[in-house]
Amino acid sequence: MTEFWRFQSIDPAYYTEISAQFNVYLVLLSIFVSSLAAYTSLIILKRIWYSDSFKVATLWKFFGAVVYGLGVWAMHFTGMLAYMIPMPMEYSLPITLASLLPPIVGALIAFHILQSRTFSLPNMLLSALSLALGIGSMHFLGMEAMQTNAVMVYDFTLFITSLIVAFGFALVAISLIRTQYSSENKSLYRSFVDRTFTSMIMGVAIAGMHYTAMLAVKFYVQNPDMEHSAHNMGDSHFIAFTVTMFIVLIFVATIFTSMIDSRLQSAESSVQASIKRERQIINSLADGLIIINGENRVESINKMGIKMFGYEGGDIKGLSIENLMPSFDKQSVEETAALEHRLRSGLVFKGRRKDHRLFPIEVSLSELDGLNEETKYFSCVVRDITDRLEQEKAIRQSQKLESMGQLAAGIAHEINTPTQYVADNTNFLKSSFETVLDIVNEFKQSHQSQSTPQPSGPDFSDVLQKHDFDFIAEEIPLAIDQSLEGLDRISKIVRAMKSFTHSGHGEVQQVDITEAIESTITIARSEWRYVANVETDFSPSTPKIPCRRDEFNQVILNFIINAAHAIEEKFKGQDGQLGTIKVSVFPERTYLVIEIADNGTGIPEDIVDKIFDPFFTTKDVGKGTGQGLNLAYSCIVERHKGIIHTQTKVGEGTRFTIKLPISAPKAQIKKEHRDEDPVS
Repeated sequence: MTEFWRFQSIDPAYYTEISAQFNVYLVLLSIFVSSLAAYTSLIILKRIWYSDSFKVATLWKFFGAVVYGLGVWAMHFTGMLAYMIPMPMEYSLPITLASLLPPIVGALIAFHILQSRTFSLPNMLLSALSLALGIGSMHFLGMEAMQTNAVMVYDFTLFITSLIVAFGFALVAISLIRTQYSSENKSLYRSFVDRTFTSMIMGVAIAGMHYTAMLAVKFYVQNPDMEHSAHNMGDSHFIAFTVTMFIVLIFVATIFTSMIDSRLQSAESSVQASIKRERQIINSLADGLIIINGENRVESINKMGIKMFGYEGGDIKGLSIENLMPSFDKQSVEETAALEHRLRSGLVFKGRRKDHRLFPIEVSLSELDGLNEETKYFSCVVRDITDRLEQEKAIRQSQKLESMGQLAAGIAHEINTPTQYVADNTNFLKSSFETVLDIVNEFKQSHQSQSTPQPSGPDFSDVLQKHDFDFIAEEIPLAIDQSLEGLDRISKIVRAMKSFTHSGHGEVQQVDITEAIESTITIARSEWRYVANVETDFSPSTPKIPCRRDEFNQVILNFIINAAHAIEEKFKGQDGQLGTIKVSVFPERTYLVIEIADNGTGIPEDIVDKIFDPFFTTKDVGKGTGQGLNLAYSCIVERHKGIIHTQTKVGEGTRFTIKLPISAPKAQIKKEHRDEDPVS
């Protein structure tokens, strides 16, 4: 037999074993107390799992360990009160208080392991071992606090069995905790039932170890004739009072934590539902949503963003935002953070997919309010504008073709008029040339018919008069001048058409604005020639500026046609009365200013703010699409980063002022560029 500590052999010749019995009600109370402690610990463990703050989680962890340790301690001494032996018993206060420490430390270690929610076999075994050793150490240390004249001896087999029982029940309890954790979406009632069942198992684990250990203990006395009257091992009023207080504290803590957990779980359910709903909304967005931190790295991204850039969800998190948007830099973030409203929209970048293909995107960047000033986050709403640009390009081309179609008849008339008189003059020159040849032939034949000169030959003046040579000589130069003028007019119209229809493929080029405006005015002559006079005032110091020529031509055409229509509306019914369209161009600091003024009907004040809206028009059905001024705004403000001002007065006319940057923004110089905010 193992001989050490309290595992020594007892000589029955000198010692008599004391018989003992259990108070069933106190046994049940001890199990109830340990179950209460376990239930409270399960609630606190959940609080540990869902605490975002490390400090809060640590506080819950210590609180749970203390409650659990007090519950185990109270269960132990409740069980000791239930153990009835026929002799008085006292307790050493220092050792009794020291017995509180092992279950608290064991629970703290278990909570620390389970905090990670990683229920691997080593973690589960280590957690169960810490709980079992804590309970066992508390029990046997509490037994050492007993002071009596009897000799206390342990049965080694039952001693080891008690520790194994504690470990087994603890492992079962942790397995139940794992099951409970894996089913977090259950109802409150179901969670309560599962938690109650798990806490009962844990309570039985604690009590099972205690009563198995109590079976292992034997008390022996030397006096066999002592009085056999049943006494509690805890006759001390202090122990009874202390155990009672701990039971009350555990009960109150259980109720308190249950109330907190109920409220928090309800709040968490609401929050989880809200988060789930928001996540569904975010993932159903047609645009990409990227959250980045102050280091320009991706914190999160929705499904559309992942699809847009061609990544997998795990591949893109933590990636530098510059991998997705090469032109996006820290300056963009700093400029956004410096804004009062902390929002920048309409930024145009080049996005880069995982396969390194570039595509156009529009970004709205805003700063998010964080929990502290040290951590900053930004949201990027990213829209793939490839289709939009293609549609805009198609619309612009369609509008250009539509404009050319509307002007075709006028252009044909403009070309037909000089062509007609060039043809007439050419026919006149042809007939005149034939007449001159007849005159020459007559003189030639007269000369050949006479071998010798005759003084009575045909009179030269009579021949010229006969063929009306003086008229021919006078009209031929005029016919040639008129033909050259007509050909020049035709050439000018053709050059204007070529200039107007020239496509720059949407690229920024150095453009002579005055030449572009003149060609547009020429093209639109059929629209304004019968209703207005067009005056131009071009500064001789007008420089070439970076511009998308074909788009700019369309903008000027739209303004001139609108001005002609406004003048036609005003002077309708006044024969011979013409209005005036004046186009001025001059440089002004960093801008080139283009003014287009007319003395037409003007624009009413209640709609002047709507004229640049898409599809808004004041014209009759079939006469306007409402796209002209909207595309003008898009071209000047959004694509050229310029300005459009409108001055108008009903009955007096309208003046549109266009300002285009003389120098290209730095963003346009870069190979992969991003546009700056429009000047306002």
